[in-house]
Amino acid sequence: MVGLRGAPALERLRIASERVLVGRDPGCALVIADPTVSRRHAYLWVEDGQLVVEDAGSSGGTYVNGVRVERQVVLPGDSLRFGVRAAYSVEIDGASSALGRAALAAGADTFRHLNMLLDVARTLNSTTVLSEVLEVVLQAAVRLVAADQGCVVLRDEQGQRRIAAVHPAHQSETSWGEESTLLDRAMAERRTITAEAGTNPDMSAIVRGFTSAVATPLLVARRHLGTGGRDSSFAARVEVLGGILLERRGVATSFRSEELAVFESLAADAAVAIDSARLYRESRAKARIEHEMELARTIQRALLQQPPGTAFCDVCALSAAARTVGGDLYHGFLRHDGTLAVAVGDVAGKGVAAALIMAMAQGLLAMLHDLGVPLNELAHALNRNLARFNPGNRFLTLAMALIAADGRAEVLNAGHCPAAVLRRGGHVELVPPGGAILGILDGLEWETSVLRLGKGDALVLYSDGIVESFAPDGSMFGEEGVRKALQARAGLAPPAIAEGLMIAASNHRHGGDPDDDVTILVASYRG
Repeated sequence: MVGLRGAPALERLRIASERVLVGRDPGCALVIADPTVSRRHAYLWVEDGQLVVEDAGSSGGTYVNGVRVERQVVLPGDSLRFGVRAAYSVEIDGASSALGRAALAAGADTFRHLNMLLDVARTLNSTTVLSEVLEVVLQAAVRLVAADQGCVVLRDEQGQRRIAAVHPAHQSETSWGEESTLLDRAMAERRTITAEAGTNPDMSAIVRGFTSAVATPLLVARRHLGTGGRDSSFAARVEVLGGILLERRGVATSFRSEELAVFESLAADAAVAIDSARLYRESRAKARIEHEMELARTIQRALLQQPPGTAFCDVCALSAAARTVGGDLYHGFLRHDGTLAVAVGDVAGKGVAAALIMAMAQGLLAMLHDLGVPLNELAHALNRNLARFNPGNRFLTLAMALIAADGRAEVLNAGHCPAAVLRRGGHVELVPPGGAILGILDGLEWETSVLRLGKGDALVLYSDGIVESFAPDGSMFGEEGVRKALQARAGLAPPAIAEGLMIAASNHRHGGDPDDDVTILVASYRG
């Protein structure tokens, strides 16, 4: 049988196999008159010689050694708490349990060490926060050998050592731990090393006035997980995460073998917990970044709205980013004078930085078209504003056009891929750039080209992700590939022309992913 002793004060309670209800209600077998204890708080009973506690849905919680539990085996020496204040210790009544008999046979120190390892193991299993892991491990190690000071040292990504936890916690000077020669040896030799004043007088801890010190490495085993064949291996490599250093003054006795064995066991559990906490932190950071990138992609999709259709023109646009978000843009706007404005642009680079510039360019285009700014002046306004808010010197190439109801099309190309005019009969005309890229230099000029679209003709704007599609042999799709793909789709509707050009570039890559963002806009004149 086992018993409880603690506060609020009550007579020693003996618990057998029958379930005992604990709570504030007078009908409970164990009544605890504490406001933080629920009326029906928890159950206690003995099963296979061990005390079991099970929370009964309490509001204040049931705790074993400070950790909230739902159901838990409670060992002799454990702290059992109901709510905030009702704390009790578990005691052995004779040697009625296997653990109790083992404790009586092993002696007080061994039992204390076993309880310490169990306490630490429970706590490490219940936390994924690295700082909490380090604190639990260091405090247990300090108690184990009655150390005056100690530290946990970890290696960073560059292999440099840094203090991750220190005892006493208020110490401001920690170079003694980072520069410890004893810890150097322990990590290099991958074993526990001790130093005492009489036997190791040159160790840095002894030189600093401590009578004895011990250091052990934090080791984890890793096995390379390949895809099979030569990449797979059953051989593990041992990685040194860091080490634990403990130093003490005035203790005349040497470190006992039992203490060192428990210390090494503690370090082994700590290394696994530290490694897991690091991986958890990295996975959380990765998940947060992925979530933010998905939000960015959603916002970018909202910005890339299909251009409006008109009574005289059908429009379709397609875009695929090489990464989660991209730097390509397409734009369509029906101006107040009745003309349809269309554009395709490409910000230098890929990813988030390019996507931010792309969003700014989209907003500027919408505002300038809404104001009815002429095409040539619009290029100057874009150039000035992009240069003003562009710390990374990320330039924009842009092909844009104004299409009127009578088929007149004014095209301005600022360093972008040649615009293509696909005639209804299959002839393709390429309109080369009429000026430099946007967002870098002031004082530039851009020329516009005026075209006449007939019924069934289509203006096709595309990004360099189409042109620079490479086959496995290194050949580029190029402008000739664009010309042939468009000729084969003359007279078709805009979606068929855009999808056909996209498929032709993909076929040239033999189905491989594009190296750059890919965007196509097709405006077909209805007459």
